[in-house]
Amino acid sequence: MPGKERSLFKMIFTSFINSLKPNIFRRPKLMGEDYYGTKYYEIPPSENVSRKYSARYFEPTNKTDFEQQLPAEWEAWLRHRRKHPPTKEEIERNYEMQLIKKENAEKIKAKYLSDKLEDTKLLTQNTKETSFQTFEEYKNPGKDYKINVKK
Repeated sequence: MPGKERSLFKMIFTSFINSLKPNIFRRPKLMGEDYYGTKYYEIPPSENVSRKYSARYFEPTNKTDFEQQLPAEWEAWLRHRRKHPPTKEEIERNYEMQLIKKENAEKIKAKYLSDKLEDTKLLTQNTKETSFQTFEEYKNPGKDYKINVKK
C-alpha cells in the first residue's frame, strides 16, 4: 500500500492557520535612502507562499504628497527590474549627471531665446524699412460695390 494520502482539508486548514500567525522573520529590511529622504524597504517572500518576488515598498518623507518624484534607479529596483538596490556612489553619480543636464538645458534655452530675440529684432527692422503698398479701392471692402450685369 502506498504511503499516506494527501488530505486536502488538512492542507487548507494548516495554510489558513499559518497565514494568521505573525511571522517574526518577515520584518521589513531597510535597503537604502535616496537624496529626497525617502526610505526603501524589502520583505523577503515567505516559504509557504508561492510568491516568486519579495515585497518592496517605500516610505516618503512627506506622507501627504502623492505626486512625489522617485529617482529612476530606485523605481527600477521597486518594480523588480534590477536585483540589487542602487549604491550610494551610483546615486551620487546619477544626481550629479542630473544637475549637469539641468545646467545644459538652461544654457540651451537661454541661447534659443537670445537667437529668437535677435530674429524678431531683424524682422521689425526689415518691416519698418520696406512698407507694403496700399490701394485706396481696397480700404473698405463691400462699401460702394456695384454689380456689373450684362443684358
